[in-house]
Amino acid sequence: MFKLTSALLFLSLSMAACSDSSDSPSSPTSPTPPAQTTCTFTISTTSFSLAGAGATASFSVNTGSTCAWTVTNNSQGFVSLTGSTSQTGPGTVNFTVAENTGAARTGSLTVAGQTISISQAEGDPLFGNWRGTIAKGAGCPATLPASVEWTGTFRRTSLSTTELVISIPSVLVFNQVIPVTFNGNNLSLGVQIDTLYSFAATLAGDRRSFNGTFTGGSCSGTWTGTRQ
Repeated sequence: MFKLTSALLFLSLSMAACSDSSDSPSSPTSPTPPAQTTCTFTISTTSFSLAGAGATASFSVNTGSTCAWTVTNNSQGFVSLTGSTSQTGPGTVNFTVAENTGAARTGSLTVAGQTISISQAEGDPLFGNWRGTIAKGAGCPATLPASVEWTGTFRRTSLSTTELVISIPSVLVFNQVIPVTFNGNNLSLGVQIDTLYSFAATLAGDRRSFNGTFTGGSCSGTWTGTRQ
């Protein structure tokens, strides 16, 4: 009986030793993957209302340093981007809106999936293409036609002044660039023909037509213009 008990005890201890986890190799564990960064984008301004004369503008994009984003121009007819269209991390978007010579217009940019609305007011009707007639009066040389047609374009200069590019083919004036002076709705300019002629006119309330007079030497007369 003693021998049987001892044998059972020995067997039990041996089995316990074999099952001891401290003597068995540990199972390998997979490394914990790094947490993925979630990119969010905050736009400083999402709408712009700009004057018809044109302007430059900008807005900022705030995001994480490793977050990439792009800019899509949906208004290439009058909006121009002046910087990179793709950036990483916080940045700034700069754009320019051209002078509006027509009706009010709208456009947009898409930045990091968000829409930036751009609206521009109607431009000054003065700027654009014109045509009209020049009729001579008393004292003018007989060699000058009684009435001639003129065409031209009023445009804004880089210094925000106004100039007229005028052509009067009947008297051999082609694309003459002339500074224009304003006093309210009254304008004045000088055209070199056979001598320097001074032209003055008053714009209509809608700035799409005018009537005026001219003088040069002993010659004087009238002139008209209509926005095309």
